[in-house]
Order: sequence, then C-alpha cells, then structure tokens
Amino acid sequence: MANFLRIHIEQGGQAFKEIVARPANHLLTILVLAVALSLPTTLFLLSKNLLEVKGQWQSPTQITVYLAENVSQKEGTNLAKALTKVKDIASAEYISPDLGLEQLRAHSGFEQSISLLEENPLPAVILVTAIETATPNDVSMLATTIGLKSQIEEVRLDRDWLQRLQALEQVILALTVTFSLLMLIGVFLIIGNTLRLTVLSHKEEIQVMKLVGATDSFILRPYLYQGAWLGLSGAILAWFITLLVTLFLDRAVSSLAALYDSQFMLSGLRADELIILLLLASFTGLLAARLATAKHLKKLNPV
Repeated sequence: MANFLRIHIEQGGQAFKEIVARPANHLLTILVLAVALSLPTTLFLLSKNLLEVKGQWQSPTQITVYLAENVSQKEGTNLAKALTKVKDIASAEYISPDLGLEQLRAHSGFEQSISLLEENPLPAVILVTAIETATPNDVSMLATTIGLKSQIEEVRLDRDWLQRLQALEQVILALTVTFSLLMLIGVFLIIGNTLRLTVLSHKEEIQVMKLVGATDSFILRPYLYQGAWLGLSGAILAWFITLLVTLFLDRAVSSLAALYDSQFMLSGLRADELIILLLLASFTGLLAARLATAKHLKKLNPV
C-alpha cells in the first residue's frame, strides 16, 4: 500500500510539474475552463441570493390599501381603526399623502426632483399587516374583502411580488441547471481534446515506455492527474472570477437595498459550495482524460 501511494504521489506531482513547466501550452486551456465554469457559478449565486431575498420578504405579509381621492384624513383614520378589528389583521396604519411624500423624500434620494412638484401626487394609503398565523389563502381572501369597501380605490398584496419573484427564481434555476450541464460538457471536451493532443505529441516517448514493459495503466495515470489538475485550476480561477463579480456588484446591490431600508448584501460561495465546485471540476477533468487518452494509448504500440 505504501508503494502504491508513493507511485500515485510521484505521478501526480509529475503531472503538476508538466503543467507548470509549460505554462504557455496550458494557460489558454485553463482560462477557457475558468470562463466556462464561472458562468454557471455566477447563475448559482444569483439564484442563491434571490432565495435569501425571498426569505426576507416572506413575513410579515403586508397589504397596501390605496384610498379614493375624496376620502378625508379623518375617514381614512377611522377606516384604519376599523380594519384593526377585522379577523386575521394584526395592524393597520394610515399614511396621509403628506406623510407619504415626506417618507419618499427621506428614502428615495430625489429631494430636489420632488421639490419641483406643484402638488402632491400621492394618494392616502393604509398599510395592513396580517397576523403571522394567516395562510396565503387567508391573506388573499382578506385583500379581496378589503377591496369591496367603497372608500378604497385599489388593493395590492405583497405576495403578488413574491409570486413574481418566485417565477423569476424558477427561470434562473432552470438556466443555472441548463448552463451547468452545457458548460460541464464543454469542460469535458476541452480537457479531453487537450490531453488527446498531448498524448499524440508524446508518441515516441510512450512507445519507448511500452518497449521496456510499462503497462497502459502506468502510462495513463499521469494524464489522468493532468486532467484533474487542469479541472482544479480552472475551478480555482472561476471562483476568483466569481468573487470579483460579487465584489463589483455588491456596492450597487447595497445601494439598491438601502432604498428599501434593507441591509442586504450579496453572499458568495460558502466553503462547502467551493469544495463541491473544485471536486466536480477535478472529477470532470479526470473522466475526460480517461475517455480521451485510453483509446489512443492502446493504439501506440512499440515499433
């Protein structure tokens, strides 16, 4: 067993030295692998962060009630008090047009633009929050019931945004799976073609090794390790590219989240997710090397 491990360590090191000794021959391959792996990784991070955003918006469920223009502030306040007594409603807050404009001016960053308005375009609003135990069907029925009142112009349910977000999430997940499969196939073909050309360039060396009694498995093993090293190198560079993309977008996302009074920040790959990426790329490189080079080794017989 010790001799077996020693041989594998030596051949693994030999494959790594082969890549390092000829960086010009392998750098382009590693860059292509990195780009191919960074696309599905970025899509995965996008879907992951969407899930986090969705989780923050799940509770509480809020209903936005827009009052008609002819409803006075007193009538709106009384309506908000009446709604708090309705089953499944935890609170109802009346927001006058003036207060809504002040809140918009404080959070949107468009103070100068708002100051140019001749009159307040905002309607009076009642923010209704459902109880935590209310089911989605209960909240939907509650929104429908509230909308039947004559003082109310329109009712909007936050869950509508969640449904749209969920639909977008499903599209991104489907794209992530599709592009992941396509890119893994691309990685497989790139590594396989690279090592096939490497085997053909070492034709005379392989024939001499077979002439002195080397087995096909002994000759094949360094190429297997070389495929694994190429896949691992591409995955590491893909992780670095994804990290740069995350850092580049984080400031923009933080600025957008601040407009909604949120401290949300983009999250990158966790340690376990990074390990999965490295192992998957290495295994793909190993399998590509095995299938691409074994057939050619059998054809290279001593002359």
